Amino acid sequence: MNSLTIYIDNWCPMCIRFGSLITYLDVLNKISMSDIRIYTDNLICKEKGLKQIASINEKNRIFYGYDSIWQIVIRLPLIWLFIPFFYFLKISSLGNWLYNELSVKRQIIPLHCKDHECKPN
Repeated sequence: MNSLTIYIDNWCPMCIRFGSLITYLDVLNKISMSDIRIYTDNLICKEKGLKQIASINEKNRIFYGYDSIWQIVIRLPLIWLFIPFFYFLKISSLGNWLYNELSVKRQIIPLHCKDHECKPN
């Protein structure tokens, strides 16, 4: 299984907790993380990456939202027992719906802003 780089929003506490969980479960070190807000390349659409988790595999294939979650799950052997459940969510599109519901309700805390340079989502 090849490696995966995920891009999370470091202004989102829920995203940071999710990233910490992934780091804890990644016993094979197949997943690396980075902040989408400091991403400078042009492979990922930064605007879409701020709304959904984005990931790139080593073949430069890009995934967003639940497809990124699926790519993460198949690289974490400690949760392979739950792959049938995640696969069901993938093929039924319930995974995309659940992911979108959660991502809309997440909070953004712009701690790195000065005065009125930026505003929370």
